[in-house]
Amino acid sequence: MSTSLRHIARFLLLVPLCLAAGCERAPRDAVEATKSSGADGDKLAWAPEIMGEYPIELFDNYTETGDLDAIRKRGQLRLLVDPSRSSMLRRAATQQDIEIAQARLMARKLGLELTVLQVKNFGDLIPQLNAGKGDLIANNLIITDARRQQVDFSTASAEVQLVLVSAAETPAVGDGDTLAGKTLTVTAGTEFVERARAFAAQHPGLKLETSDKNYMDILVDVANGKTDFTIVDELLLELAQQFRDDLKPNSVFPDKYALAWAIRRNSPQLLEAINDSVRHIRLTSPTRRSTGDLDAIKQRGVLRAVTRNHPGTYFMWKGQILGFEFSLLEKFANQHDLRLEIIVAERHDDFVRMLQNGDADIAASLLADTERRRQKGMAFSEPYIETPTGIVSRSGDTIKSVDDLRGRTVYVRKSGSHYDTALRLQQQVPELQIQLAPEELNMQQIIDKVADKEFDLTIADEVSYKIERAWRDDIAFALDLPQEDNRYAWMLREGNPQLLASVNDFLGKRGVNDALPTLYARYFDRPRRTRKEITQLDKKGNISPFDDLVRNYAEQFGFDWRLVVAQMFQESSFDPKAESWAGAQGLMQVMPNTGKQVGEVDLFDPRTSIRAGIKYLDWLHGKFVDRGLTPENSMWFTLAAYNAGLGHVFDAQDLAEQKGWDRNAWFDSVENAMLLLSDPKYYKRARYGYARGHEPFDYVRKIESRFRHYVNLLDAREQRQQNVLRSGEAPLAAAAH
Repeated sequence: MSTSLRHIARFLLLVPLCLAAGCERAPRDAVEATKSSGADGDKLAWAPEIMGEYPIELFDNYTETGDLDAIRKRGQLRLLVDPSRSSMLRRAATQQDIEIAQARLMARKLGLELTVLQVKNFGDLIPQLNAGKGDLIANNLIITDARRQQVDFSTASAEVQLVLVSAAETPAVGDGDTLAGKTLTVTAGTEFVERARAFAAQHPGLKLETSDKNYMDILVDVANGKTDFTIVDELLLELAQQFRDDLKPNSVFPDKYALAWAIRRNSPQLLEAINDSVRHIRLTSPTRRSTGDLDAIKQRGVLRAVTRNHPGTYFMWKGQILGFEFSLLEKFANQHDLRLEIIVAERHDDFVRMLQNGDADIAASLLADTERRRQKGMAFSEPYIETPTGIVSRSGDTIKSVDDLRGRTVYVRKSGSHYDTALRLQQQVPELQIQLAPEELNMQQIIDKVADKEFDLTIADEVSYKIERAWRDDIAFALDLPQEDNRYAWMLREGNPQLLASVNDFLGKRGVNDALPTLYARYFDRPRRTRKEITQLDKKGNISPFDDLVRNYAEQFGFDWRLVVAQMFQESSFDPKAESWAGAQGLMQVMPNTGKQVGEVDLFDPRTSIRAGIKYLDWLHGKFVDRGLTPENSMWFTLAAYNAGLGHVFDAQDLAEQKGWDRNAWFDSVENAMLLLSDPKYYKRARYGYARGHEPFDYVRKIESRFRHYVNLLDAREQRQQNVLRSGEAPLAAAAH
């Protein structure tokens, strides 16, 4: 790490003072209030499960080149994947999702724990396998003669064709067309290179580039106009089209290629076990429609749930999948030993259609039980949330009664339950105007438009209001509508009585029922808190009780210890027992999964938490080295990634560049792009989806400001001590906090 980072304060003193207010960590007592007990008195594990997925450089790895009997002695089956296939928010099931799920089931049957290791680049897969750093590759590898010389392949798991991919508006390329000035970029080491060479030879003037970039990044480059074409397999294109609908298959090459799992040569025991699993995969299709009841779902082994990428339902944060609905769905699927397949709806009116068509089994997205939906053949579970409904306005807008709605306009989606509420209100107050909001907007975006004065008023439930109120103070729950309470439930087809009965049984169980308030508080009722900043050093001249610990570990990794202390205060207010709504623990608020990745477990221990946090900071910082960033900007990007996860920061960089902003500057550039990632216009085309963009925006600004304040306090104390020493007097103690 650059030595200039050790003196980052010198750079920061030149940066204008940045102050921001926002949502911070909930107090400890609020977190305690969210904990619940199951039937046996044990705490329910509602935090996301540690699924055993690691960047390979963080995993405490070992060398094993033996067959299944040797692997069994290790207790783990290490599955190697390319991060370009796995590092994104899923909008629908993929072939690799199915393969990883089947590998996990296979490992369980073999008495093993599946560990998924992400290699750095596609070209590392086979070398890492043969070096004994993994046991299996399930990465949709194309079988080739050259690869057969290096590895053994399973029975083919699927067949694919290769496609020439371009931006959606690019004209179709015909045989022999001159493509002068155009560029075709493909990932080095893939089968795509050979196809690209043949294609380039047929098209005069086309420039062929092989790149160390992974194919998903190249697909994004095509969508953003950085290169004209790439070649990938059709499954990869489908994966990219989950978040970039501006890509298209310009042409499809006729040859078909077999995909398979790969293992080290001469491992017949493992190969036999894998082939049994592959036979099951061939019978499972993520796209097959079905309206069957629970017995058919169990036979398929997959529960398909449709929801939205939304802060209350399903979203990615700090590299983990979170959400109220996701947590419930995952528990329900696990109870029936089913793989959960999440499908993200583009529009609010997709839920009924997808259930009717057999594309999904359950719709779970804070949906109200309405007569209009029942008339379309829908059934509803018992409600799991009942919440007041009311008029949401801008702060300061006084609405004391329904009569005050005369001459006002409410904006609602026609497919939503609040449209019916608006019609009933209009019967009471004919002067009330109703305007239809776009179906692609979720409730949070509608409320946001009210706050921004694009919409006059809206009707919302208290849950949606609280999600927004957690970070802003420019909206108000202006008028409660007591006769219009919302009852949220899961929506199913009325022709699936077995599934409905099972869902009601699940929601009614004591453990689940007792835990619902826990989930509600975690996602919808987190209180805002203004932390009392430290304005003076203690008598020993310390910022915190942990200065010496931080200084020790920060110096080992080349960080300015004062910056880490400023971050620690933001994370935990120096409370070693702090626990966040998302499950982060300790002084540095490290997620348990992250702690396990960096080899640390007891995150409530101050020494362990500080060490884990700084080790994770160091790993994140490595992702921004040699990318054209200044030393201080590399720290701001690192802090943002610590808060929100690397994926959201990479998305924000790409979006900043699309906007014509500097992708290598955090303040007033990428931080503004991060804010846009809570807008569906932008997060639908982001690889990692919706981001709570205001949080990293506030997080970095507050730490930067606090860090400079701490530097000034410490410099002032040092100056006072030097003055005292020069005067010959005894050193003075620092003022107390």
